Amino acid sequence: MSTCHIRFCGLAVVFGLLTASPAFHAMADNTPSEPESRVEDMSQPPVKVTFVAKPAIVRLDSDVLLTIRIEAPSELEVELPPLSTRLGGFMLGGMYERGPIEEGGTTTTEHHARLTPEVADEYRIAPMAIKYTDRSVSPPKTGWFATRPMVFDSARAFEGDPGSAVTASVEPVWIRPTLKAVLGYVAIAVGALLSLLILWRLARRVRTQVKLMRMSPRERALKELDMLLSRHLVQKGKVKDFYLQLTMIVRSYIERQHAVRAPEQTTEEFLAAVASDPRFSPQVLARLEEFLQAADLVKFAAHKPRENDIDSATESARKYIRTDAGNTTV
Repeated sequence: MSTCHIRFCGLAVVFGLLTASPAFHAMADNTPSEPESRVEDMSQPPVKVTFVAKPAIVRLDSDVLLTIRIEAPSELEVELPPLSTRLGGFMLGGMYERGPIEEGGTTTTEHHARLTPEVADEYRIAPMAIKYTDRSVSPPKTGWFATRPMVFDSARAFEGDPGSAVTASVEPVWIRPTLKAVLGYVAIAVGALLSLLILWRLARRVRTQVKLMRMSPRERALKELDMLLSRHLVQKGKVKDFYLQLTMIVRSYIERQHAVRAPEQTTEEFLAAVASDPRFSPQVLARLEEFLQAADLVKFAAHKPRENDIDSATESARKYIRTDAGNTTV
């Protein structure tokens, strides 16, 4: 074997040993390692306060575990403000307390919290006012001190240039809706149509009512009579309802035209109230009595009128409304 070949083999062995060693990889890796945790001493005698945050650098994909360790003489009572009011960029995900543990005249308490980072420009724990009370003297002596703000470094969400990383154009993709979603859309559409229909009918009813209120008592009563006949209650077998509304039209007309509270009175009370009224002649009173008593038989005695009786009652109401004027007879 030649001398050159032996030297080459020796160099290869030495290079292999060097590359396999941890020191070589540490030197080759130029990226500085991140600290595992961050420790901040916030103490002020006689109270020792230590903040420990793990990890030391905030990342959106992991929580920060914060430990606040308080050591104080056993005769001191130490209070922390609510941690949730001192957080910036974090959401308090949970908190528990360990201790107090007394040993050698010192009381140790640990407050553990899970901080969930949110998308924010800054992550910090604002200064905290730590209050302590000395119970060994009377009256108890109190004092307080403020911690320093604790501002965290944050890691980038991704490395590199996001603009150049996305090269393909994103086209919209049609996703077929589920049957449940389609039924939901249909239900919403039907509900909207029903709401529009109800609003339309309500608006129409309001317009009709406004028109009726602007009419004279005679015009309004005749219009209400025509509207009642257009509903065909008799043909539908609702004779009692027809008579109820027919008499109410006549009674309401009398109230509007003559200021007599006819709708709120019984037939007997109404006839007695207008018996001496010169605006109601004996002939008119006789016709009204006949009309109202016939209607009462249908409404309260379950009397079934004949078709010509119904026509006669309708015509009697219409004729009274049209011809009523002072002492004019029906």
